[in-house]
Amino acid sequence: MAKISATLLLGVALVLFHGAAAMGAYAIKLKNGHEFITSRYWQDGRQLLFEVYGGVFGVDKALITTIEASDKPITLLSTVTEAPEAKPQPAPVKGEREGIQPAASPEAKAQVKRTGDPIFKEFDALKERFKGLDGMLTSELQEFSTDLTNLKRKIQASGKPNDYLREFTALFEMGDALEKALQTRR
Repeated sequence: MAKISATLLLGVALVLFHGAAAMGAYAIKLKNGHEFITSRYWQDGRQLLFEVYGGVFGVDKALITTIEASDKPITLLSTVTEAPEAKPQPAPVKGEREGIQPAASPEAKAQVKRTGDPIFKEFDALKERFKGLDGMLTSELQEFSTDLTNLKRKIQASGKPNDYLREFTALFEMGDALEKALQTRR
């Protein structure tokens, strides 16, 4: 009986180990020295998309130096297990309806976050310049291309690229339109 249970235990351990080993990890190395460890990646147009930090991140293929198999652990986001702290609610002023307070809209919260962030300010300035793309000289288009690339690098180097995913995607769309404008002038 002891042999059967030991054999069964060994078999379960091998199956679990094989399942863990089958989950391959890939190291995506960028030209700026950053490295992302992911379990999955795929290509969509000019971008390489991959799962990282609990979301999907995309990088222009031109910014990638290598993709190689890795034995490094994949970092997953952990969920919060603590109960939120109970905060005392202020007593309603006489004449106000009890229990109903206007909640701040998500747009208002996002706007407060955007106003002080230099990356958002630079993005908004580039978006404004993009409106005049058709009227730019070739030298201005090349300068605009450099500015787009620099902001993409700032976002990647910020340490919190997930906060800027919409802006990062918009920068790539602006870059595609810029490339088409430059090609028509050649």
